[in-house]
Amino acid sequence: MDELNNIFFSCQENMDKIFNQFKKEIHRVRLGSQSISSFLGKIKIKCYGTFFPLIEVANISIIDNMNISIHPWDRSIVSNIDKAIINANLGFMPTNKGDSIDIHLPTITEESRKNLIKKIKSKTEHAKILVREIRKKNNQNIKKLKISEDFYKMGESRIQKITNQYIQKIENFFLHKEEEILRI
Repeated sequence: MDELNNIFFSCQENMDKIFNQFKKEIHRVRLGSQSISSFLGKIKIKCYGTFFPLIEVANISIIDNMNISIHPWDRSIVSNIDKAIINANLGFMPTNKGDSIDIHLPTITEESRKNLIKKIKSKTEHAKILVREIRKKNNQNIKKLKISEDFYKMGESRIQKITNQYIQKIENFFLHKEEEILRI
């Protein structure tokens, strides 16, 4: 029975990793300055012989929904910040002002909203496939155990419940993000 519980735990742990990775990928889909500023803060900037998150070396100000201004505390690292933002490939180009960096986010058209939803839907389907692969792998692990048919059926049923929970979580997250994209 302990082996069965270990399989359930492993299954849930792996599906949780997939869900968290999926959330990170979906959060990267930008809509405005509020959503992009959190990613900017995490970009690693090379300065003083090591790498620091942008939030630790500069002040990130949200001007309005489509404009962000970055003011480094040390003006000598402005070009490093500029390069790091470009290399992060977030879909916009920073403007180096010498002592600060301005970012203007392009407006989102109806067509680009639909494209964003398609991209998110694709990532959603991929995450569901990964969850189902984990279900299959864990069901195979249960088959390898020397247990009765009743325990085998119970184990498969529990794995299916866990799978259904994670697929529902993924779908709910997609629907929330889709609503957010269409609302703005």
